Amino acid sequence: MAQNLATKFSPKVSERLHSESVVSDVTNKNYDWTGVATIKVYSVDTMTMNDYSRSSDNRFGSANEIGTTLQTWALEQDRSFTGTIDTLNSSQSQGVTKPGEVIARQLREEIVPEVNTYVLQTIVTAGAAANRDDIVADAATSSSNAFTNFLDIQANISDNLGMQKGRVAVMTANYYNMLKQGGFVLDSESAYRDRKSGNLGTVDGCKVVIVTSSELPANTDLIITHEDVTTFADVLTDYQTLKNPKGISGYLIQGRLAYDAFVDINKVNCIGIHKTA
Repeated sequence: MAQNLATKFSPKVSERLHSESVVSDVTNKNYDWTGVATIKVYSVDTMTMNDYSRSSDNRFGSANEIGTTLQTWALEQDRSFTGTIDTLNSSQSQGVTKPGEVIARQLREEIVPEVNTYVLQTIVTAGAAANRDDIVADAATSSSNAFTNFLDIQANISDNLGMQKGRVAVMTANYYNMLKQGGFVLDSESAYRDRKSGNLGTVDGCKVVIVTSSELPANTDLIITHEDVTTFADVLTDYQTLKNPKGISGYLIQGRLAYDAFVDINKVNCIGIHKTA
């Protein structure tokens, strides 16, 4: 005899895996974007050093007007989302589509990875334009070259006057794994304890941040940078939950984000990139 077994729907939602934001690790908010869509940033040239002459008419050298250069940063990212929650659909699915939780889920699963991807792409594009992806040869990362490439990029940044303290290394899980398997030498008791516990923490003074391969540009598995290099403009974050708006029995969920990221060309030498191909 056939059995009609009972079915039960759980009120607990199975949440998908999601990314963590890296924006605060690799950017700054040093500029005020209130009420504007464009910011112009000046840089001031320096003066040539001369040998002082005790007898000539121009004892300090020839005086030239001090020049300036200008960077224009214009906001371009104006993004949005929207959806509805029908009253009856919600009640007949045990209320799993609560408006506040829907927005929180949108933030975790859509907004954070999108912004991560955009910011990291911006850094890599600016770095590539300045040949900061040519410091080491393009090659697949292995346990034998991961640490050497890391140190070579670090040395190049230092040699090009990159900020010494506060650098951040954004890498894929595979690069992280190759570092741990390869020649990463720990030179302190605390670092030794970190490695034994599986926590990489820092490498050569750089904070390590792991991201998914999909959040980095194609063939890129390592970026070393500093938060002062890239400015993040968080101009508008507007999330709305409208109950029973015209034409809808239930909730209308909508949100809008205006943001952008800009690399300061005067600090681009504090970017180092490794590409796998």
